[in-house]
Amino acid sequence: MKTFLVGHSADKGGAEALRLAATLARAGGGRVVAAVILPQTWDHPSPAMVDAEYAAFLERHAARTLAAARAAMPPDVPAEYLARHGASTAAGLLALAEETDADAIVLGSSRKAPMARFQEGVVASEILRSAQVPVALAPRGYDALSGGVSRVTCALSASEHSIALARRAGQIAAGFHAALRLATFIVRDRQMYPSDAGYDAENLVANQFRRQAHALHDRIRTDWPDEALPECVLGDGRNWRQAVGALDWRPDELLVIGSSGLGGLMRVFVGSNSGKILRHAPVPRLIVPRLTA
Repeated sequence: MKTFLVGHSADKGGAEALRLAATLARAGGGRVVAAVILPQTWDHPSPAMVDAEYAAFLERHAARTLAAARAAMPPDVPAEYLARHGASTAAGLLALAEETDADAIVLGSSRKAPMARFQEGVVASEILRSAQVPVALAPRGYDALSGGVSRVTCALSASEHSIALARRAGQIAAGFHAALRLATFIVRDRQMYPSDAGYDAENLVANQFRRQAHALHDRIRTDWPDEALPECVLGDGRNWRQAVGALDWRPDELLVIGSSGLGGLMRVFVGSNSGKILRHAPVPRLIVPRLTA
């Protein structure tokens, strides 16, 4: 059974992460582990009354937060509720992911993000640079639907590493009983080209990239291991927001993004381009660790 570990907090971001975890668990036939990570306290008796009062306050906070999570969890989703102490929220979640053998860590967005978009907070930023399991991110305002996941879109660059990522996305889509779509984004950023080169260079580069993307998509489909071939699309725009917005997005869609090659093997690390897609997509995202092949 798949396990989705959600870092739950007593705010809207925590509620959105909980809803996404429940959606993924329902779609994949898994369970949710809702966790509250508390600051570490003294592990021996302290003569200071304030220390005892602080520890009691933390325990009450955890109990209230987990009670709210229990009340919000759909009755058809198996769930467990835990409180743990950690040096930081991120460190506690990473340790708990190993303890529970989690298949993914689920987090909410910073409140600074526009509605239906995602922006890293402190916890997400740390986890997105060191997690060894996929990290699912709920956009601000995310509200789970009654169903599961109808389509998985995998963002691909025109590189050899995208072949392994596409196949991993295919496995993820199959696990959620969802259709698979492969997408490559083409950004016609005029600031990339010197003024004396002329803006025709912009279209030349973009068209060359389109040809490379089409060739990669064709190669992936030719060698696809299943009879049901993935859909392939291109998102073209003057900037990343327009390129991502050029595609249609379903309310119950999941976007899969691969980790940057700058990160360690089998770890999550969001690169520059992936980070731009991550910020502008209007659906939940799943960032997978860099694959070995």
